[in-house]
Amino acid sequence: ILQMMHARLGDIRDFPFIDKPDSRMINDGYKLLEELQAVDKKGALTRLGKMLVAIPLDPKFARMLIEASKLGSLAELMIITTGLSIQDPRERPAHKKQAADLAHKPWLDEKSDFMSLLNIWLHFEEKRQTLSRNQFSKYCRANFVSPLRMKEWRDLHHQVHSACRGLGFLDNNQ
Repeated sequence: ILQMMHARLGDIRDFPFIDKPDSRMINDGYKLLEELQAVDKKGALTRLGKMLVAIPLDPKFARMLIEASKLGSLAELMIITTGLSIQDPRERPAHKKQAADLAHKPWLDEKSDFMSLLNIWLHFEEKRQTLSRNQFSKYCRANFVSPLRMKEWRDLHHQVHSACRGLGFLDNNQ
């Protein structure tokens, strides 16, 4: 809905879809966008909505990033939201569950899955910078982490980081 509004494709209810979305889903979508302040009461795109469109994430995550930029936690929240947007990079093969759990334990935060994601990112980002690509892939596999998903996470993080920069957001690290 947000992308269609931004592209000025008209009302989604009138768009000639091959498989038209259920009207209840469309209504729920508008309600969510109104809660996020992306659209006004009349359903028009707001200034905030235009910002949300620029961030290549679920609008709820994009809205969180806008607030994080104001609160000085943008760097951490970019890592967490992009990590939640991909398939979990941790692998847990059925025949090696115990070994995988043991390998993942150093990054586990007992109180917060979000902090666990942040811990994984920070650890593997440090390793990525010190190891060759081949060594990094081997390190990931040895620790039951998918090198492919880590790359996907990094690529998405880069896209989101660029979008946030384009909106004038500053990392709290700067």
